[in-house]
Amino acid sequence: MLEPKADSLHKLIGVQYLRAVAALMVVYLHALEQIPAYAPLLRRLSGNAHMANGVDLFFVISGFIMVATSSRASPGDFAIRRIIRIVPLYWCLTLALLILALWRPDLLRTTVLSAEYLAKSLLFIPYPNPGQNGRLLPLLVPGWTLNLEMFFYVIFTGMLFLPRNRRVVATTVVFVIIVWCAPLLGHATSHPEIGFFGDFRLFEFLFGMIIGEAFLRGLPRLPKTIAWGTTLGGLLMLFLGLPFLALPLGSLQQVLIENALPAAVVVFGTLSLEPILRRRPWPFLALLGDASYSMYVSHVFLLGVARTIWARTGLEWISAPYAIAFGMLSLILTVIGTLIVYRWLEIPILRELQGLYRRRRSPAPLGGVAPAWRSSQDL
Repeated sequence: MLEPKADSLHKLIGVQYLRAVAALMVVYLHALEQIPAYAPLLRRLSGNAHMANGVDLFFVISGFIMVATSSRASPGDFAIRRIIRIVPLYWCLTLALLILALWRPDLLRTTVLSAEYLAKSLLFIPYPNPGQNGRLLPLLVPGWTLNLEMFFYVIFTGMLFLPRNRRVVATTVVFVIIVWCAPLLGHATSHPEIGFFGDFRLFEFLFGMIIGEAFLRGLPRLPKTIAWGTTLGGLLMLFLGLPFLALPLGSLQQVLIENALPAAVVVFGTLSLEPILRRRPWPFLALLGDASYSMYVSHVFLLGVARTIWARTGLEWISAPYAIAFGMLSLILTVIGTLIVYRWLEIPILRELQGLYRRRRSPAPLGGVAPAWRSSQDL
């Protein structure tokens, strides 16, 4: 969900913007939950926008970037790089949540601890979380998407054994089988966590993969006006949904048509806008795109800080101005905290582990020097 930019994608500033937008959507969604009395007010003020669709945008971007950056990667190299990129920061923050729960449980509203829950959370295994009404959520709640993301990485690693021109078709077949069989198997075995991996959202990765394959083959850019219309129209559908579309497809319609399709349209349109976006870049938004993974996995802590500050200063008045002020405080604290986590935790961890991996893979010759690598963010 939240992929680092590789050198081949370094110039795709539009993708970075989309990562920032997706992360901020999820932050706002969870900000609504901090003070329940504010939620109706803030939802109305935001036009009841579907902020949860930020996750769908992340998944499409993830599928795109995996194909666009890993077409020549070996399965082993890809797997190790994904582990380095995703696991250490997530583990650090999950363990930080554990420490906080043991030290100050009064600061946490819904966390239920056990050795089993901790192990499953760290290993990306879904489980019915009693602190979340039995929903399949890990201790660090946003990590549920990482459970699905890591499952996608496992499948994608297997696809790297195939010729590139067969990977999208093979992935489609595998996803169809999983989506069909996993819920049935989960029900038959009374293990709903098995059914978790049959989520229709798997097809969002596939949509991104298709766009990535088209990108590698020289995706033709849309004319400027059409590209803007495509991107903005996709964003509008992503935020507002498709209330005019009534099909008897249940969750299939919601995920594939109302969520995945608009997200794919946004990514496709943004790629066509790349030359325009680069003429007048927004460095801060691009920076938030770089830090989007830090924002995603740390924002629950930062929103908790905002909630605590608000409560202890006696500002929990139920009115629109106070709700707006809390929303602004939540976003500001999250952005500031994200940049701190990104600069002082994520980047040092990545730089150290990536450097170690590269040295082990390409040791310096006797009497020579190790090969120069271009960036600590090239995974």
